[in-house]
Amino acid sequence: MSRREPLLVDCGDYVVAQGRDPIDATIASYPLFSAERLELMLAELRAKLRHDEYLRENRPRSGAVVDGIGRFAGEWFQRLDFPEHGLNTVLERHWHRMDEGGVNTLGRHLSSEEACLLRPWPKWLYLREHLPKLRGKSIMEAGSCNGFFPFRFAELGAERVTAVEVLRAKHESAVWANSVYGWRNIEFVNTDFMVDFAIEPHDIVFVSEVVNHLLCPLWAVARLLSLAREALLLDTGVFESNVHAMELSTGWRKDDPLPRFLSYNVSDGLFVSFFKLLGIRDCDITKFVEAGAGHILYRIDTRHMHANNLRGNVAEAMRRSLAMELTLPEPSIALTAR
Repeated sequence: MSRREPLLVDCGDYVVAQGRDPIDATIASYPLFSAERLELMLAELRAKLRHDEYLRENRPRSGAVVDGIGRFAGEWFQRLDFPEHGLNTVLERHWHRMDEGGVNTLGRHLSSEEACLLRPWPKWLYLREHLPKLRGKSIMEAGSCNGFFPFRFAELGAERVTAVEVLRAKHESAVWANSVYGWRNIEFVNTDFMVDFAIEPHDIVFVSEVVNHLLCPLWAVARLLSLAREALLLDTGVFESNVHAMELSTGWRKDDPLPRFLSYNVSDGLFVSFFKLLGIRDCDITKFVEAGAGHILYRIDTRHMHANNLRGNVAEAMRRSLAMELTLPEPSIALTAR
């Protein structure tokens, strides 16, 4: 992919930077997981796969939980385990989704099949090491799918968990799963966080491999930051470069002239510069990098961002956008009469 070279133009009391920041970022950066941690994760995950072999032979063939899993056959993108019932959502091939496995392959140390049978347990095993303390906090996941992460957040003691999912079948599968688990502090919301401004801010916002599939990924980041009172955890694919770049990939059916799938690949440099536009300082960002895999977990402290915005330390033209202050039309007489 050809790109023009970054350019810095000295304009006296300011500098115009095209293609990259004029000052190298001084952001704390750590490995997403160590070699030692990887070995422990792989051992734990392969133990799950061995136990699955036993469950396939001995699982119940009927009952309410079997029927519930079967009702959402084909919608299980995430593995949910029901150990008290001897079941999980990947024991039958037609129950769950198979693909290349993505970041759940842990840098191709797991095969695509293994990653899909475990997903998102591999991701959780590295993620939980880098979470802020959740006990007593409110946390929201944007794009919660079948509910795996909200269930984990509840287990870690979060006071209030909100699971936001736009796809109805995925949302309904999570609601059903919770009818088995019985968590009372999780709210499942079937909505689009990009346009639903009834969603309240939470202490912590989590999003994993979602913003790159949205029409406007940078606007999605701004929206999520506006909802995070204390921290945003952004787990996403990137390409590791300090230049500003974004590439769009699309998926097509062979008999359809319009694309049905999109994915943006955003550079680390563009993400970091965009964070700064929103009032985030280098010291507010921590990066956990899976080197060579095009994958970074950003942990962003949002407390100073909100203070900066209140003090007007961002471009004036962006203040209302960053605060997500909408000007809504007055309701029509006809609507009011209803």
